[in-house]
Amino acid sequence: MTHFDTLQRLIAESLLIPAESIRPEDEIAQLKNIDSLTFEMILVSIESETGRTIDPMDLMHVKTVGDLAKLLD
Repeated sequence: MTHFDTLQRLIAESLLIPAESIRPEDEIAQLKNIDSLTFEMILVSIESETGRTIDPMDLMHVKTVGDLAKLLD
């Protein structure tokens, strides 16, 4: 399973949308049902599942789901 697959699943579970509807080029701010609290919950889920900490400064450059997946590489 790739980082994108994990991220896709976690986002889908958090937003209650089909995982296959989430593509790397999708802008995070445009995802259905997303808000700042939900995004924070997604980040916590990512950190819990991967065991990696995401630096808040790195998030300044993240616009798409693919950008977020690259932070995990």
